[in-house]
Amino acid sequence: MKNSAEEVIQDLLKSTKLNIQRGSDDAFMYSRIPFGIPALDDLTGGGIPKKRMTILYGPTNVGKSYLASQIVVNTQKEGGTAAWIDTELSWDSAWMSKCGVDVDNTLVSQPVNGEEAMDIIKELMQVGIDVIVLDSIAGLVPTAVVQEEFSYNPMAWQARFVNSALPKILPNLKMGSAFVAINQVRSSIGPVALDNMPGGLAQAFFAHFLLQVRRQGWLEEMRGKTKTKVGFDMEVRVRKTKVGGENWDSAVVPFRVEGGIDIVESFIREAIEKKVITQAGAWYTYEGEKAMGLNGIKSLFIDNPNKFEALQKAVV
Repeated sequence: MKNSAEEVIQDLLKSTKLNIQRGSDDAFMYSRIPFGIPALDDLTGGGIPKKRMTILYGPTNVGKSYLASQIVVNTQKEGGTAAWIDTELSWDSAWMSKCGVDVDNTLVSQPVNGEEAMDIIKELMQVGIDVIVLDSIAGLVPTAVVQEEFSYNPMAWQARFVNSALPKILPNLKMGSAFVAINQVRSSIGPVALDNMPGGLAQAFFAHFLLQVRRQGWLEEMRGKTKTKVGFDMEVRVRKTKVGGENWDSAVVPFRVEGGIDIVESFIREAIEKKVITQAGAWYTYEGEKAMGLNGIKSLFIDNPNKFEALQKAVV
């Protein structure tokens, strides 16, 4: 007599030779770490996923490391653990503290070569560190290149290294870590310049979440009689997702050089979008109170924390 489908499934699940589980098992479930910014959390479906690899990439000085730092901040707020693999020798405790990172409880490593970096990442995954930031893929240099003369430059050495290393460490994501890798872009040589990421195409293949970060426009304020650049609109676009979110969509948030993402202004923009705050020309109205100009409505919430808390609840 032929076994039923359930009997076949039970026999396979009992097998010690096969790595098989039901598709509904908890082992396949994953949580998310929020950015804490409504527009970005809406875009990404709630934030950066754990048990998955996320790549933040874009040109220099567009806020990639800052976004990664906010994932660390929100992980630590929930009592989680965080590690930062600094292949660029750019870790700055003072700046990270300003971003809100608890640097005393952040594990930092500055590996001497790519192999050491990957070994450390693998070990951190195996012990279940909640979020691991690699800053950056472009800084991964294998020993074979480090030990050669400066003129040594074999074809596609970094792409070959990344291509062979990622398949060896990614299975360890099952232990629960969120792996956030930062990368830059390089212009290709040819009649049409294309933005390429150092490390080859394999990284985009293995990544579950690919977020492009770029500058959209400048934020300017009057300082005396001079208009001064104080930041820029940061655009984050989902270029690839296997974990939900708004595929190919983007979100724009205000980024200020002196203080990172402007949380108050981000919520104000979201509130205007959702009609919680109404705008008529230069005037903004919130629950019957009027303020002139963006700085005016920002001052209303900065000076009245209870009102800002109520705005956050209304927007989220």
